[in-house]
Amino acid sequence: MRGADPEIVAWVSSQILPFEAELRQKVRRFCRGQDELDDLIQEVYFRLLKLTATDHITDPRGYLFQMARNIIIDQVRRDRVVRFEAMQDLDDLAADTGPSPERQTLARAELKWVLGVIANLPDRCREVFRLRKIFGLSQAETARNLNLSENVVEKETMKGMRVISDMVARVGVTGYNAERKGRGRDVADRVVDHGRD
Repeated sequence: MRGADPEIVAWVSSQILPFEAELRQKVRRFCRGQDELDDLIQEVYFRLLKLTATDHITDPRGYLFQMARNIIIDQVRRDRVVRFEAMQDLDDLAADTGPSPERQTLARAELKWVLGVIANLPDRCREVFRLRKIFGLSQAETARNLNLSENVVEKETMKGMRVISDMVARVGVTGYNAERKGRGRDVADRVVDHGRD
């Protein structure tokens, strides 16, 4: 989205993107096909990227699912076509705010993967990214701590987000181990190469 706040883009990438596959699976039954599903997901991201702040969101997964539910309800009202079973499923979507044990295990694996990718970023990018995204320092605080300009901090943060997002798009978090085992060159090494582009 053109003009989106880089902080919001980074938050969406780190806090929302990991739940997209689960959201797609759960809302698929409300869509009449892949195009409609893609449109729904796009609308969710559009609304998320229009946010002006995210500090009020304590449960990103729950917020994402509630937003999708609200969009579906709006579509049902516009279409004026309601299947009784769909409305029951919609209630289930809203009630499903806690992660299952499987989701918790997957989230731990995803976190380990992301930390591995971060560890393999170029040195300055890695330090900036850790201070900004793991320790939550502001851009100014990070610049002071690393004796860098705020402009450099912003560029390195976006570079780190781009590398991680590109890696997720290319191999996916769950595909990482399979690809790593199937090829001689470590996927994390390619992250470093890509980050230097």
